[in-house]
Amino acid sequence: MGMTDKELIEEIRKVRLADLSDGMDALGLVNKGSMSTEMRPIRPGIRFAGFAWTVKLARADETFEPCSTVEEYLEINNKYCHDIYGSFMGPMQKEDVTDSVLVFDMGGYPGGIIGSENIMKYKLWGVVGAVVDGGCRDSFECNLEEANVFSTKRTFHHVSGRMKSDSVQVPVHCAGVTVHPGDVVCADDDGVLVIPRDRAEEVLTFAKAILEADQKIRKSHYKELGLEEDETLNRLA
Repeated sequence: MGMTDKELIEEIRKVRLADLSDGMDALGLVNKGSMSTEMRPIRPGIRFAGFAWTVKLARADETFEPCSTVEEYLEINNKYCHDIYGSFMGPMQKEDVTDSVLVFDMGGYPGGIIGSENIMKYKLWGVVGAVVDGGCRDSFECNLEEANVFSTKRTFHHVSGRMKSDSVQVPVHCAGVTVHPGDVVCADDDGVLVIPRDRAEEVLTFAKAILEADQKIRKSHYKELGLEEDETLNRLA
């Protein structure tokens, strides 16, 4: 009998991406789920793992015309936002998105689909992180809020007038990797790795064995160097 999603993701969170990548290698999946090195965290120390909830955006057909009043701008901007954000937030609210990772395919366009307000909303819904082949804006505020975001671009641009909705919960292409809904998406300071859900338990078996061996050797090095043990030596506890 296989592991439940909850059991699987709790165990995967104990190991490093390096171990998981080695586990992929052991199964002949060399580089198969490795996102481009352009996909980077918005600050050091971000670490998460969850199940892919995918969103695809496309380049907009129209953009802003000059506005005469603030009210006019807000009306137009709200129209764009309704199209873009409504396309995926509506479906998300109808599902249990606990332990999900939002994966945005924007073709690398520097539009800020993630910002300091909406990332908090997704966190309240149970989303553990976001991976964006495109832009994150409000970076300073996102970091104050400890938002878990990886992106290929940092920007002050909105997506309004630049992007439009395409589809949700379909296979997407993100930073060089095809991501299917439900795939396991893992992230830490080294980058982002995508593991097919149907191979994740196999990958985990190898990863845990690799980590156990590493911890044993590193503990001996710590002792020889007079270093105090830290939490990285007890990840599987």
